[in-house]
Amino acid sequence: MGTGNFKDRYEFGIYLRTMLSSLDPAVIANDQGIWSALALYWFDVLCPATAAGKREPDKEYRYVLSDDYRHYYRHLVRSPWQLVRDHGVNAQFLLISPKQQAHPLTVHGEILEQFGGRQQVLASKPIIAAASKMYFDTKTGRPRTGVAGSGRGSARRFGMVLRQLDLTYDPECMADVAFVGILPGEFDRWKRKAKAAANSHETHDVQQVAAQ
Repeated sequence: MGTGNFKDRYEFGIYLRTMLSSLDPAVIANDQGIWSALALYWFDVLCPATAAGKREPDKEYRYVLSDDYRHYYRHLVRSPWQLVRDHGVNAQFLLISPKQQAHPLTVHGEILEQFGGRQQVLASKPIIAAASKMYFDTKTGRPRTGVAGSGRGSARRFGMVLRQLDLTYDPECMADVAFVGILPGEFDRWKRKAKAAANSHETHDVQQVAAQ
């Protein structure tokens, strides 16, 4: 297995998905032994020692998989595996910190915390794909500035608004573009960024075809 030289939790998740690909996801998803053992193996990067040689462990559920639905998505090894397996590149905004971190594998992150509180949201491919389009900046390779805050259109607001939309719409039956379209006005700036990024990508594709 790797020694822990991962630049972020998304890269870690890719590694885990590959490493565990021969195992049945349904069998290992809630296997406390596997995830706790892997956390122990990578403990030096999940809970690195300070300059004084001391460790400052976080909550137990970060390292030992909890069977409590409020905590198991907070496990520092299982979550990257699960999110990359379920969502691929769309998981980047959930696993990469908005700012550079000295020890990226130790950071659960505010964005993931806001989405992880509702498992039906975290498991939804259309919702995560839509949020990724709005919140992840492919140019910087990080979530856009302001996503992790509590302001208008932030990840926190996304979860609150989604509770209201659930009463009228079924995101699982919608394309991600259609879902973005029904979000209220407070998300307009994120919608514009997503549209601009999509247009830029389309232009780049056209230019590549023309150059061939």
